[in-house]
Amino acid sequence: MNKMKHYLSVLACYAKLSIQGQLEYPLFLVSWAIMIPIQYFAGIWMIKMIIDQFDSLGGWSFPEIAFMFGLGLISQAIYVIFFIQTRGLEYYVTMGEFDRMLTRPMGVFFQFITHQINFIGRLDLIPGVVIYAYACHIAGFVWSLSNTIQLLLVLTGATLIRAAVFNFIGCVAFWTKRSYSLSMMGVLLFERTSVYPLTIYPMAVQWVLTFIIPISFIAFYPTCGLLGSDPGTGLPFDMTIWTVAVGAVTFGLSYLLFNYGLFKKYESAGS
Repeated sequence: MNKMKHYLSVLACYAKLSIQGQLEYPLFLVSWAIMIPIQYFAGIWMIKMIIDQFDSLGGWSFPEIAFMFGLGLISQAIYVIFFIQTRGLEYYVTMGEFDRMLTRPMGVFFQFITHQINFIGRLDLIPGVVIYAYACHIAGFVWSLSNTIQLLLVLTGATLIRAAVFNFIGCVAFWTKRSYSLSMMGVLLFERTSVYPLTIYPMAVQWVLTFIIPISFIAFYPTCGLLGSDPGTGLPFDMTIWTVAVGAVTFGLSYLLFNYGLFKKYESAGS
């Protein structure tokens, strides 16, 4: 219990320092507060225009896709707030940042994950919550206790999946000293695949996005479970509980890879 309290106190300290540092540039926050909602509202509006033109997208109606879009955006916002540093693991390797963490009497992975709380990421929640609330209304989503619990589990699992995938990519830096370009490819991959129905892709891509890079568990399968939609993939994954299970497994595997790379391949390349 004392150890847990100590870790929580360190997390609170990191969060306070991160927020104070980001509030030093208020105009930067204002610019992001304007740009981010415009970006995502324009995105969902473009999807609506496409569906209005062609009636559906991969057999999915606009309310279903809006529900999936908002759900995915909320999990992205949570990921950006708490795990954004996984995209920049290359920096910690090349600059020798892990040297300091290794000298402290605390788990390195915990320090790496928690030392930066991205206060700006909260701005992603604005369009996410608005779009999701609107989608719930037009899709007829029932806010029962069961559905609310399932939703919380989905958001937890989806956030862990995002963090795990970027952590896997970032760990490449332990071997090559570079991984940022791959991380940016990961960003594009999530943007292109997490907000559209899995059914628009060939079966081979569906298989990859389910079993290799489980992006489909972030929003597609949870939407099917929460709205009672047919996945249309021929795969027996229509329960929202799968998301939190997949998230826990993938995050655990990424943790093991991180520790292996850190203690077996890290060479303290910084100065």
